[in-house]
Amino acid sequence: MSTDTVSEFGGNDSFAAVRRRLFDAAERVLQFPPARENERHFLLAAARRTLSLERAFLQAVEDNNGQVAKTFVRLNLDTLARCYALYWSERSSGMTAESFAREVAGGKEIRSFKFCDQKEKATDRWLIEQISGLDEWIKPVYENTSGAIHFSDFHIKQLFQQAKLQERIADGSIRAEFEIGATERAPPAGLYTEVRRAFLHLTEMLIVLIQHRCDMD
Repeated sequence: MSTDTVSEFGGNDSFAAVRRRLFDAAERVLQFPPARENERHFLLAAARRTLSLERAFLQAVEDNNGQVAKTFVRLNLDTLARCYALYWSERSSGMTAESFAREVAGGKEIRSFKFCDQKEKATDRWLIEQISGLDEWIKPVYENTSGAIHFSDFHIKQLFQQAKLQERIADGSIRAEFEIGATERAPPAGLYTEVRRAFLHLTEMLIVLIQHRCDMD
């Protein structure tokens, strides 16, 4: 069992408290009028995705599966960034949050939109750039976890993190043992503390966004 279950921010009790707040925010979204039906569905789907990611994230942490845990952090950041597109749509000619949500529900990819009358499309990097001002760690988290989505140097570095030195040879070379199992064996205490906090903080930011959309007329 993971040792990262303390009562401080990022512990299991923090996740339970934030989860309750997300449910409360979703309940408010249900009260949107018919004129905001598509935005209602958009935000409810985002809340549900976050809850699904949270369950899988906590299971990965409990299993000491760091590679997958970081993947879920990146996906949670993706949800937050794409929800902010509701605001960018309102700053775009001929578009509203409702029309944007309707098009997304109809199958149009968010990365194919152009917001705020800019020429650049709303790629992941563009969306992250727009919300990077929310907190200084947004861009570093994006950059450090993006490699976890597709096979990349991230996974090679993860492999070497599991390597154990067995012997130093006279010619300067070394003999090492590699762990290629799915999880980290006997990880040090606190290994997942920052990862847990990052995931939780992103969920809190989504809650603030949802609450703000609920407060709009």
